[in-house]
Amino acid sequence: MTNLNFRYDLIVFDVGGTLIGSHEVAPYQEFLAHAALPASDHDARRFHRRLIENITSERHKAQGKGADHAELDRWWRTVFAKTLPGREDLADEMLRWLNAGRLDRLFDDVLPTLGALAAMGMPMAVISNFGMHLRDLLVRFEILRYFNPVIVSAEVGIAKPDPRIFDLLAEQVDLPRKRMLYVGDHIGDDIEGARSAGLDAVLIDRHNYHPDAACPHINSLLELECYVLPPTLPARAIVFDMDGVVLDSPPIHLLTWQRTLAPLGIELRADDHYPLEGLPTEVTAQRLTERFLGKACSDREARQLANTKRALFREMFNPSLVPGIVPLLHDLRGRGYRLGLVTGSARSVVDESLTPTGVAGIFEAIVAGDEVTAGKPDPEPYRSAAARLGVPPAQCLAVENAPLGIQSAKAAGMSCVALETTLPAERLSAADRVFPDVQSMRAWMLAP
Repeated sequence: MTNLNFRYDLIVFDVGGTLIGSHEVAPYQEFLAHAALPASDHDARRFHRRLIENITSERHKAQGKGADHAELDRWWRTVFAKTLPGREDLADEMLRWLNAGRLDRLFDDVLPTLGALAAMGMPMAVISNFGMHLRDLLVRFEILRYFNPVIVSAEVGIAKPDPRIFDLLAEQVDLPRKRMLYVGDHIGDDIEGARSAGLDAVLIDRHNYHPDAACPHINSLLELECYVLPPTLPARAIVFDMDGVVLDSPPIHLLTWQRTLAPLGIELRADDHYPLEGLPTEVTAQRLTERFLGKACSDREARQLANTKRALFREMFNPSLVPGIVPLLHDLRGRGYRLGLVTGSARSVVDESLTPTGVAGIFEAIVAGDEVTAGKPDPEPYRSAAARLGVPPAQCLAVENAPLGIQSAKAAGMSCVALETTLPAERLSAADRVFPDVQSMRAWMLAP
């Protein structure tokens, strides 16, 4: 049954690397002592480090494994044999310890997270590429009671990322797939597997090994509460400017304007152009020519200059994104924020420049410069974005990098933050907050 207070009706967990893992050294020190091998703290840490390195290097060979318990055991035996070359007997013994749950431990964030979700009334389940002993392990760690159902690859003969294992879950719980969130530590088995079956998915990445992953990710399971509850802070919807906020395009815009205006005897500098970011291209042409030449620029002349500039931009710009923006967009959408884009560029420029980057589909609403009557600094573009998102402007946050864009967003009734991608903070003081880069803005936006 759907709970309208939550974004999801079921949280589904992977187990290995998500709930339990080989992250503590103590069990490996115990194993060395058991095997009558040198077992000092230094020996144990070196042994543990070598094992983790081998697990990491061999992990790609384990993708899709688990439907056959013996096949999974063979993979682990290979990893252990690489860690203890020449001692195959100890590899077998390590496998016995692993299957008995003596090498793994719960991650520190597991019990607090499961307890908090249970207290909220959130149902939980497990889908794991694991051997036949998984239920015994969940009992050993005293967490089996939190999950229903528990679907184990070795029991059902299907392993992630095969979507059929997620189909089994859907048959048992009778919930819409978009009302289920899968949590796992592997992009292939977990994220791509769940998505292929129609579930939302979030990557648990405790050590930030995949900072640029094109999926929502968290560094602690404690962040899951932010996925369950509808977002309210810093706003329900976040509307981004394009150039200099999403696209790393301002330097090419400047260069193409310089080449367009040079035949007129205009030597354009960054300080001349960047404060005008956000204006429609034709308006920018008029502003710059009137300023430098001291005479009016007709609509026809402005169109000619704009067309020349756009042609140069198409020729020179290799679509690239502002560092850090891709994971931020995925994280925001994963947490349920409505996302929009407002730009002074024409729709054709949006299609040619943004679509190749793969992020255009993240935005629920895109307002281009040639789709409004009045562009920035008029409030119309941001008001249009809010209307398309179905969110009142007062519940939207704009992200800008230029004064005219800040003025437009504020006039529309939105809060606004700014990035120093093209101008220093003192030129962006009309914004509510100014950030030096996307990483610092992300920390603020996603703060617990």
